[in-house]
Amino acid sequence: MLRAEHVFIDSTHVKASANKLKFTKKVVRKETCAYQSLLEEEINADREDNGKKPFPPDKWDRVEEKEIKESTTDPESGYYVKDEREKKFAYSCHAATDRNGFFLASIVTPGNVHDSPISSKRC
Repeated sequence: MLRAEHVFIDSTHVKASANKLKFTKKVVRKETCAYQSLLEEEINADREDNGKKPFPPDKWDRVEEKEIKESTTDPESGYYVKDEREKKFAYSCHAATDRNGFFLASIVTPGNVHDSPISSKRC
């Protein structure tokens, strides 16, 4: 009954049971995507093929940091900002279904994690 040739993935934000006024500020490292390392390797291979020196590894190893709000009542949630009018601690629920609407998989992330790096995190 399950048909995996067409898989649909979507996510929705769910409000966490956390007071949006009770938080601490925290500096964290931004996640880097695995795709970036593949691009870096491809760029360096192309540079070598064209007689140029590859970029040094430290050029790519930039550590970026950002400041986030971490809930003191539910630290696993993420501070979600949709517009200036909607700010809350939330979770993002990602679900995959087939063309018949059968549920295939799910993952729950903090609400402040963007959808694009979910499937391409660097290990």
